[in-house]
Amino acid sequence: MNFLKLFQPPPIDPQLKVVSGVSVFRDCNRAELEALRLHLHERHFLAGEIVFDEGEQGEGMYVVISGKLRATRKGLLKKKTLGYIQPGECFGEMALLEAGPRVATVVAEEPTTVLAMFRPELVQLAESRPRLGYKIARGVALVMEARLRRIAEGQPDEVSVT
Repeated sequence: MNFLKLFQPPPIDPQLKVVSGVSVFRDCNRAELEALRLHLHERHFLAGEIVFDEGEQGEGMYVVISGKLRATRKGLLKKKTLGYIQPGECFGEMALLEAGPRVATVVAEEPTTVLAMFRPELVQLAESRPRLGYKIARGVALVMEARLRRIAEGQPDEVSVT
């Protein structure tokens, strides 16, 4: 019998493994991810189902666990595709910090599973675990800083959907 296995933590939940790779949560340790899990809500979308519409108030962010989504924005004559959102990517993260209108519409291209986190829960989490709240808010800020830097340098932006 291998006694070292008795003292190893159980394997991390597969969904939390995906979350740990998302830039917003990358600085979180395992204990923080486990605490965060209580504030993540699994949602399922069918192909063609709208996650949110451009212009509606943002309430939270999403991490794609499986499936594929398309982000579009209204153009002069037709909708413009901004890009596709794949497993391991997040979208809508600015809404964690402040309610504001969504800048795009996000639609499931195929059956999709996401984990959602909403602003009131981040506030609650930040009050009970300030260090974790700080890490998440900083993660959102770093994502936004990187996107602004790419825009300023004239590089195409990755899908950015608030």
